[in-house]
Amino acid sequence: MKHIVAETRFDCRDRDGNDFTAHLMIGDLEPCVVRDGVAESKLLISLDPLFPERGFRGTDSFHAICLAIELVRKALRAFVVHGGTVYYHGTKTPIDIDDYAFTPINEPIDERFLAGLASTYARVDDEPEHRNGG
Repeated sequence: MKHIVAETRFDCRDRDGNDFTAHLMIGDLEPCVVRDGVAESKLLISLDPLFPERGFRGTDSFHAICLAIELVRKALRAFVVHGGTVYYHGTKTPIDIDDYAFTPINEPIDERFLAGLASTYARVDDEPEHRNGG
């Protein structure tokens, strides 16, 4: 990719507990003619190591970028569904994959409630002595 127009990083942990950084790059955005003089826009996108560089097209540059971002969203969602976790870069704060900017999920929460991984906490009402009013 020669001309990067957007890039970011996500810190990840796979289902086996291995940490790595996924590097997103979108670039080489340019118009192209596909048939009979009809113009589209194409770009390159990669989310290394989750998926390699590939071409992507849209009806115009905005559409191509929107489709590319949705591809990233779907790739991260699949990674999470299969047991991975995606964090805001440089933190251990999970991101909101559905948020327009992939921001951290817990920004408004006081830090004393965020120590450790979210999966280690049980709700008080999930404890056996609190079930059924007991």
